[in-house]
Amino acid sequence: MAKWTLDEVQAELLERRAVLIERMARVERDLARCNDPLVADSADRAIQLQNDETLGVILRTGREELAAIDEALQRLKLNLYGICDRCGQRIPESRLWAAPFATRCATCVDIHDPE
Repeated sequence: MAKWTLDEVQAELLERRAVLIERMARVERDLARCNDPLVADSADRAIQLQNDETLGVILRTGREELAAIDEALQRLKLNLYGICDRCGQRIPESRLWAAPFATRCATCVDIHDPE
């Protein structure tokens, strides 16, 4: 890992994790209508419900990313970070630089199902 040390990777993942948790908490508050109860007007209500669908997608995506970050942090602890979990080869630094929580090399992602 020439571009980043493992400590820097861990710090980056932890920072991203904290930002994600905060963002997901805001989305959950919005979905719970803490700040904005449903309005009586049917057109406005339709817009609110459509926004809720979008927030639901954001929340699901956030949970998936959070799980991937937690897995990467666990792989760091186990000294498996940067090693493809399918073929056992090193994941190229360029791939880890772009996606620090990647668990598969580009070849295995292309050949098998996507991450």
